[in-house]
Amino acid sequence: MRYRAVVFDFDGTIIDTEQHLFDVINQHLTAYQKDPISVDFYRQSIGGAAKGLHQYIESQIGEEATKALYDDHHQQSRHLSMIENISRLMEHLEAKHIPFAIATSSSREAIKPEPDLYLTAVQQLNMNPVSCLAIEDSVNGATAAERAGLGVIVNTNQMTEQMDFSNLNLEGMNLDAETIMKQYF
Repeated sequence: MRYRAVVFDFDGTIIDTEQHLFDVINQHLTAYQKDPISVDFYRQSIGGAAKGLHQYIESQIGEEATKALYDDHHQQSRHLSMIENISRLMEHLEAKHIPFAIATSSSREAIKPEPDLYLTAVQQLNMNPVSCLAIEDSVNGATAAERAGLGVIVNTNQMTEQMDFSNLNLEGMNLDAETIMKQYF
């Protein structure tokens, strides 16, 4: 299928904020002499509300310290580089005048499997969902894009590579920018 626009997820797709948040959480827990969380426990929160993770952190270090942890993460995230493959894909899209948008939940409390973020992004692009391709990194995010009617490519990262995507009807997985352009545009 040929698509006319792209909607990118942000966290973990454009910038690897997932690994960064995991590291920041464990730095803060360690600073308070608490046990660090496991990668498996963290992975359960990716692409979703993350309420269990948030509640756990708060129970360990308190509300104020948890807020400081997230503030620290947000401040440091501004300096993280874009994922090289996504940067190249955006350059290819711009060169071919293919519109793209970013769909992200501004709050960790937002539940991402809901299609609303993708529908809003598609609306902003003035496109039909079936003519848009979503680039995602997590099961919940891919599910949200699929529910909104978009085609979905999942490019995993270290935190999402072990997730089970078998229940989704994906266009592809872990594709480089050039392959995406050649096959879908």
